[in-house]
Amino acid sequence: MSIMEHFLTVGRIPFLVCAPFFHRFLDNPLPKTRFLDGVPSEQNKRLREGSIMLSPSSSIEYAMNQKNYVACNRFCTSSTLEIRSVKLFSKYKWENLSKKSVHLTGESETSVHLLKLLSRQRFKAEPVWKTEVFDEACDARLLIGDSALREAEGKWEFIYDLASVWQDWQNLPFVFGLWIIRKEALGRGSLDLLKNYLNETETSINDFKRDRKHCLQKWEKHYPHRLPQGLAYDYYNAVDYSFTTKHEKSLKKFYELCGMPVELNFI
Repeated sequence: MSIMEHFLTVGRIPFLVCAPFFHRFLDNPLPKTRFLDGVPSEQNKRLREGSIMLSPSSSIEYAMNQKNYVACNRFCTSSTLEIRSVKLFSKYKWENLSKKSVHLTGESETSVHLLKLLSRQRFKAEPVWKTEVFDEACDARLLIGDSALREAEGKWEFIYDLASVWQDWQNLPFVFGLWIIRKEALGRGSLDLLKNYLNETETSINDFKRDRKHCLQKWEKHYPHRLPQGLAYDYYNAVDYSFTTKHEKSLKKFYELCGMPVELNFI
């Protein structure tokens, strides 16, 4: 019997946006469950390699390696209007960014794909994409997670919330984080652990909704975010953790526009 039949290994993202998924387990570990921390791009890599069995990972990762995965359709990471933690900070209007330098975060593949898609098809702009260490001379930069929330907005003339731009364009919520599950987790040795974990995660989300302040204080002890308390607390008014037919439609539209034929298989 392999180790993956004894334990469920979960990718945990230490961003504020993921606190509702994981706060419940910080002081009360689940039996036979292990967590590996990392930003979305790291969790994508771990999913591909099989070193974790599931994670609230970049939604584009599902499309890129769909033969290995199923997805959970009980919860996701999206937004009601703006997400606040995925933003393009720019010295120029987006439509004027052709031939301008735009720095891309290395932490998220979905946000990068969405940025390039919006640039190409929504704003008809062709920037020069930069991936090396950020240079202050860059004309714009993409930031995600707590870094986007902390960025000093006053030094940028134009700020675009990518979820808001997508919703204005497509009239659909954008799914940044999809719970991706490797098919091996559906095996006889792991399926009960997986089902129990998904149930516990749903409870964790509901606990967070009922007592955001207490749950957030617990999260901050493990993952300090260096944000004003009010900003951190209010941030969750912008985030939507439900998964509906609109979210599924949005995912399919995103994959289609990216030129990726995808069949969504859910558990």
